[in-house]
Amino acid sequence: MSVEQMLDEALVHHKEGRLAQAEPLYRAAIDAEPEHADAILNLTRILMLTSRTEEAKRWLNWRLADAPDDVVAHRQLGFAHASQNEAAQALVSFQTVIELEPTDAGAHEIIAHLLKNVGRVTEAQDNFRRSAALRAPVKFAHAIGNGPAFRVLVLFAPGAGNTPYFYMMRIGTYDCHMLTFVPGIEYDIEALRASTDVVMNLIADFDTAGSQLPHIAPLLEKIGRPVVNHPERILQTGRELMSRRLASIDNCIMPVTRRYTAEQMHDRAYARETPAFTYPLLVRRAGTHGGEDFDKVDDEAALVAFIAQTRAEYYYVTQYVDYRSDDGFFRKYRFMFIDGEILPYHLAIDTQWKIHHATTDMLHQKWMQDEEADFLNNPRHYFKDKHYAALVAIRDSVGLDYWGIDCGIDREGRVVVFEANATMLVHTRFKAFPYKKPAVVRIKRAFDAMLERRAVVAKAAAAKDAAPSSLA
Repeated sequence: MSVEQMLDEALVHHKEGRLAQAEPLYRAAIDAEPEHADAILNLTRILMLTSRTEEAKRWLNWRLADAPDDVVAHRQLGFAHASQNEAAQALVSFQTVIELEPTDAGAHEIIAHLLKNVGRVTEAQDNFRRSAALRAPVKFAHAIGNGPAFRVLVLFAPGAGNTPYFYMMRIGTYDCHMLTFVPGIEYDIEALRASTDVVMNLIADFDTAGSQLPHIAPLLEKIGRPVVNHPERILQTGRELMSRRLASIDNCIMPVTRRYTAEQMHDRAYARETPAFTYPLLVRRAGTHGGEDFDKVDDEAALVAFIAQTRAEYYYVTQYVDYRSDDGFFRKYRFMFIDGEILPYHLAIDTQWKIHHATTDMLHQKWMQDEEADFLNNPRHYFKDKHYAALVAIRDSVGLDYWGIDCGIDREGRVVVFEANATMLVHTRFKAFPYKKPAVVRIKRAFDAMLERRAVVAKAAAAKDAAPSSLA
């Protein structure tokens, strides 16, 4: 078999998702022709998709030693470094892309995100604007199989608390193009409409994106395609708004939460609430997730110290609720809500009230792993009919298409809601917890089905519009 024949066969397997069959053919082509660029680059794509990033980087560096002006190899190496949180190395790779192709809008945007993550905000904003002025939507996920079943336009905004999307959208039967939304930019509406079946709005955080969300709706109306997580609904998901909306749901408690400016915090507005807050309280800098700038304070001195340390524009103050179980452990459950379906994602167990799965001792406690596995496979063993009724009521009140909830169950048997929004993370980085994979696969399938249902509606509407009128 010739090198070109091997590559042709490998590409067929690759496009249809048969990576295990494609990989040895790429390797055989490289053995026969060590400098073959397509074989090397396609092999590295498979290596990155299958979590062998270090090997991918070795191949890419080997390719660049032979072809230092290979833009595709520099870009691929940048993605490899970025996937491993190697921001400095990723910046070098993408800046090289810009040197070779100054009008590469996607590279400008990636550089902007990398700069923002390392605190170089002014430089990041310059790159965001440069990207928005240059670009058409950038394809970041190609459909497997025989061409895309439909096309998803993914709407993203820099620094706006976007919905984590990488795992959910990187592999599917659809193509994904990302459009960076920057207020004031004129977009080519006809081109967007012609290339889009469904819009997935990632701009999801009330606190960091609240000023942008009203400007997004007119763009979506012009595009005229079904939207997942419409910005008008995202505007209703602030922590204070959610605590008020969910307050009347039976067998559910979302602790009283209020949002204050820094000036209001200094003026002790929290001390004048009715009903009154009582210590301990939870306080966080608005717009943060994952436990960042978030703490429990036992008295006013600790609250004042937190404010002085964080120096934020807005804060949330939340009444602390002791949700530990009878055995003394705290349990945090996460459910994902996808087009009305309620699916478990994880259970984290700890001796501390502020729980993150990665910081618990679950890696070393088999009983905790067994309990999480049982929850994922049999959630109704833990959430009884009254709890599911509460989850359904919460779902109906929130009204988003794709979102998540972190919650517990207190000793009175109530669902205690910690947060409910569209910024929840779903990922596959759990080699130490392989029992989690089926739950994540179920979430991914439900997500893809949600997009497909909307694409079917959009295509039917487009076909109807294109059909000739039967009227004389």
